[in-house]
Amino acid sequence: MSLMLNREQGASLIEVMVALLIFTVGLLGLAAMQLTSLQSVADSGQRSQSVWLLQDFVERMRANPAGTPAQYAAAANCAALPNPMCADYFNPNTNTKVNGSQCSATQMAAFDVWEARCSYTGVANFNPNDARFNSRDYITVPAQGALIDTTVVGGDLVLSINWANRSATTTTDINNNRVLSATSDGSTSDVRILR
Repeated sequence: MSLMLNREQGASLIEVMVALLIFTVGLLGLAAMQLTSLQSVADSGQRSQSVWLLQDFVERMRANPAGTPAQYAAAANCAALPNPMCADYFNPNTNTKVNGSQCSATQMAAFDVWEARCSYTGVANFNPNDARFNSRDYITVPAQGALIDTTVVGGDLVLSINWANRSATTTTDINNNRVLSATSDGSTSDVRILR
């Protein structure tokens, strides 16, 4: 009768721990890639909406050739709705469409600037039940500047579009809340309009 030695082989505890460590590092890398992907999707959404609003503003300027660059560079009073309202709009309080006023080129330029630079939610007497929003309401504006900055340079109107991207640096306030840094405006793009 021969004596058979039974040698069992298997992984030691150290080998299992090393494999678990490698697997964990891989999962952390995968999670970091997923977070970066989500951040990029949010940034591209902000960029797309911002560019769309800039294109809308430029088309409004083209539709009002009598408007001057200085009129389009003027600051808008974002605390109140524009007066007169130069375009048709829906009044949710009365559940009716309200016809826009007949506006001069100057009034139309002021209305266009308000539509591009201001938000319905920023109006002092804004009522969330009114359900009046524009695309501007959904874009995160940087800490400094406006969504669309307008300046006149040598008779040309220069438009700058700004949005706060998700990769912008954050700081903490006195209550330990995360806030966008004032120096981190996200992204900016300039367009020169020749008149």
